[in-house]
Amino acid sequence: MADTVSTTRDAGPGRGSWSFEAPNGIVAAALDRAAEKLAARGERQGIVIVQSGAIVFERYWANAYHRADPTWKNVSFSSGKSWGSTMVGRAYTEGLLRLDDLASRYHPPAISGLKPGVTIRHLLTMTSGGTLNVKPSTRRPRKLGDTRPPEPGDEYKWTKVGERGSPEGYGVSISAGTQFYYDGAAADHLANVIHRATGQPSLDYMMEHVVAPMGCEHFEYQPEGIDKSRNVRFGGSILMSCRDLARLGQLYLNGGRWAGAALIDAHYIAGAITPSPLNPNYGFLWWLNVAGRIANAPRAMYYAAGARGQFCFVLPAHDMVIATMGFGEEQLTGEQAWDALAPILPE
Repeated sequence: MADTVSTTRDAGPGRGSWSFEAPNGIVAAALDRAAEKLAARGERQGIVIVQSGAIVFERYWANAYHRADPTWKNVSFSSGKSWGSTMVGRAYTEGLLRLDDLASRYHPPAISGLKPGVTIRHLLTMTSGGTLNVKPSTRRPRKLGDTRPPEPGDEYKWTKVGERGSPEGYGVSISAGTQFYYDGAAADHLANVIHRATGQPSLDYMMEHVVAPMGCEHFEYQPEGIDKSRNVRFGGSILMSCRDLARLGQLYLNGGRWAGAALIDAHYIAGAITPSPLNPNYGFLWWLNVAGRIANAPRAMYYAAGARGQFCFVLPAHDMVIATMGFGEEQLTGEQAWDALAPILPE
């Protein structure tokens, strides 16, 4: 996987605001056409394209759910999982946990519903075997003008069976490390692992040890995504701007360095974007493209992905990060996004 491992450098905005540069090797008209094609569905809020650590293009749109504003905070859906991976990476970098630690060291199976043999690595790679103690999915954004107060934070609830589509025995009899199944329910328990490992609720740890050092300017969690213990829905429920989502991609492109320091250990970054044993297209809560999950995109690309088209694409060979967010009634797939974006890549 040498072609996907990022070099170690300090590109990007650090703790400050992004700088803006002219694109290098990208025709301006191609950028305009890509944006227009993405926007044609009427559900995009924004797109930010970063090249060599600076924003070279951005565009924003208004619709029933968003304003055309670079400070607008979009709902992450599952693109938040890659931020959760970064939270684990920071705790790993600080020496507060190891990836092969048993989750039960920090979070008892009687509470989590996870098997005693589940490790942090299993939770990062969606190979834990599952749990029946789950939180609801991320709440969809509200339309503009909806002034209802936020609902209280969601707590874990025991269910009798796994979600629809889950494999037989999920959360009951599947042994850890034997099957990949993409499901945020088990990964959400990493928030509780972080709480015990760091001595801080995961919300506080995330905001103080990841978000603030990265200089994120428009980043918070949905109130529903914060439980009574101040632990977050690990796999989603972030409210953030496209610019701040692009910071995440740049951090990984930098090999974990940010603002002159190693924010995330380079070995963790390399592991996060290396194929896991049971799915070559999945790392540590990051999607990979080595087996062509998105057929029309570079195989060395890796990306954060959330429902309705929340994407942060990282393109090491092109020194680029592309972040796009929005919400609509239809799903925007990676293939659809790349139909629009592929023509902008420099030769």
